[in-house]
Amino acid sequence: MKPEFSIIIPTKNSMGIIDRLIESLRIQNFNHSFEIIFLVTQSTDGTEDHLKKSSIRNKRIISIPATEFSHGKTRMKGVEIARGNIVIFFTEDIIPIGENFLTELTAPVINGNAAAAYGVYQTDPKHADPIQAYLNNNWYKSFPDLVSPISPSKWESMSGIDRRLSCNFDNCASCIDRNILLELKFPKVPYGEDMFFAKRLLLKNQRIALAKNAKFYHWHDMSFGYFLKRMCLDQHLSQKEFGVIYVKNKLSMLWSIKIRVLHRTLITLLFIPLPIKKKIYWIKYHTKILTADFLGKYVGGLTDSETTKRFNFINRRLFRLKQKILREISRQSIPRY
Repeated sequence: MKPEFSIIIPTKNSMGIIDRLIESLRIQNFNHSFEIIFLVTQSTDGTEDHLKKSSIRNKRIISIPATEFSHGKTRMKGVEIARGNIVIFFTEDIIPIGENFLTELTAPVINGNAAAAYGVYQTDPKHADPIQAYLNNNWYKSFPDLVSPISPSKWESMSGIDRRLSCNFDNCASCIDRNILLELKFPKVPYGEDMFFAKRLLLKNQRIALAKNAKFYHWHDMSFGYFLKRMCLDQHLSQKEFGVIYVKNKLSMLWSIKIRVLHRTLITLLFIPLPIKKKIYWIKYHTKILTADFLGKYVGGLTDSETTKRFNFINRRLFRLKQKILREISRQSIPRY
C-alpha cells in the first residue's frame, strides 16, 4: 500500500539523539500511513547500522557522501524518491511534544489551506537553555497563522526585514505538498534552504501556515566558532535574498552585544530559578553566543568597498575571515541547524 506521507530526516553522527525522535513518532496519534526516509551522511559513530537494526516500520536508509551534502540538495534527493503525496521534514535532534504533533503539523496542507506548514520550536527549560526558554518560547504568538502570496511589485516595495519575516519557515519540522516542492525545489544552498523556499512559494501564489499547536523541543549547545560561522553565512545570504543588513557598523555591533548581554544577565539573576553556579554558567554561555551572533552578522555583511578605506585594517582582516568562512562552507555545509 502506498504511504500517504513521507517523513524525511537528514542525519549524521546521531547516536544518542535520533532515538528520541523515533520514539516520539511511535506514539503519534496520526490516522495516515507514512514511510520514514533517513538520509545518512557518512556517520562515524554507527548511526547507519543502528538505524538499519531499528524496529521502526516502513523505513528506508539512504547513504549520502559527505562531499555531496547540502541542506537543500540532500533534502531534494529524499523528495525525489519519496512515495507519499505530502512530505514531512525533521532534523534529527528535535523532540515532538505530544501525541497529536503530526496531526497538527500536517493539517494546513491536508486541508488545502497552505502549500506548506511549519511547527513551533521550543526550548526545554529543564534540560536545555533556561534563558532562551524564558525569553523566546512565546515567539510564535506574534506571527500570523497564515502568510498569503506576495506579488512581485509588493515584494519590491517591502523592507528587507519585512521580506525576511514573511519568509519565516523552518525545516526542523515542516510539511509540504510534494508536487509543489518538486516544481519549485529547495535551492542548492549550504544553509537557509527553508526560508529561500518560502520566498519562492509566496512569489508563486502559494500560502504558508504556521501550525501553532505543533510544538517541538529543539536546542543544541553551540561553540563560539560554529555560531560565528553560521551567523556570517546567514547575514551573507539574507542580504542577497532579502536585502537585510542586521548590523550596520562596528559601533552598532558592540552596542547590540552590550545591551543584550546586560539584559540577559539581569533576566537570569532576577527571574530564572537556578543555583548561583548555574546562573553564572548560563550568563557566560549567552555572553559567548551573543558576541558570536553579532560579530558574525557584522562580518557577513562586509563588502569589498568597506575594506578599501585608509587605516581600516580591522575590516580588511574581518573581510578575509568572511571569505575564508564562505569557502569552507561551500566545500562542506553547516552540519546542523
